[in-house]
Amino acid sequence: YDAYYGSAQKVRTLIARDFDAAFAQVDVLVSPTAATTAFPLGSKLDDPLSMYLQDVATIPANLAGIPGASIPAGLADEDGLPVGVQVLAPAMADDRLYAVTAVVERLLHAQWGAPLLSRAPELEVPA
Repeated sequence: YDAYYGSAQKVRTLIARDFDAAFAQVDVLVSPTAATTAFPLGSKLDDPLSMYLQDVATIPANLAGIPGASIPAGLADEDGLPVGVQVLAPAMADDRLYAVTAVVERLLHAQWGAPLLSRAPELEVPA
């Protein structure tokens, strides 16, 4: 118990404290959803570790028990695939999370003149 679960709970508490300290200074946190831009559908099927690592930036919010939402923020210059950002809010501040993401989405929609997906390339689904 102490070697695994107890130690994991201590780390989880430290992560939650770090977020609490950050939220004492700001209303929300914004960060990349993934370390890289999106990859083409089916391109990572033979590399599950690479697919797993795409989610590593979203794990701290889950460990801390705080709400988060990922929203599209643009398209990569190289291939036109989507890039996302995540917005994180304090525990029990889901309303703040929804309000901020709604404003960001509205501003981006106004800048793009249409929903982001209308600007994304057609996706080819591998057979």
